[in-house]
Amino acid sequence: IGVNRNKTETETMPKAEKGTPKDIANRMKSKGLQKLKFYCQMCSKQCRDENGFKCHLTSESHMRSMKLFCSNSSGMLDSFSAEFETTYLDTLYRRHRTKKCNANNIYQEMIQDKHHMH
Repeated sequence: IGVNRNKTETETMPKAEKGTPKDIANRMKSKGLQKLKFYCQMCSKQCRDENGFKCHLTSESHMRSMKLFCSNSSGMLDSFSAEFETTYLDTLYRRHRTKKCNANNIYQEMIQDKHHMH
């Protein structure tokens, strides 16, 4: 005889206790886009915390990306540099035109985009 283990409406997963790392992670996740403190440029992967980032660095997908990078590092770096330069000059042109401005201010505008390259 089989037992049906499907959850009913009255059975729910217990919520994480307030203040625990699980609770904090759930609240951060519900807010959507977070600050890019832990971001892997090679894999375009954002991690919520240091532990998640460390796990990502040892993952098989990251190792594959790093092998590809090692086989063509100069080409990929040139590509990253060209993309950065194009984005920087485009930001400069679109937002500031002929106004005098601080280069770091333009850089700060650029890095607000989740998919920026630097």
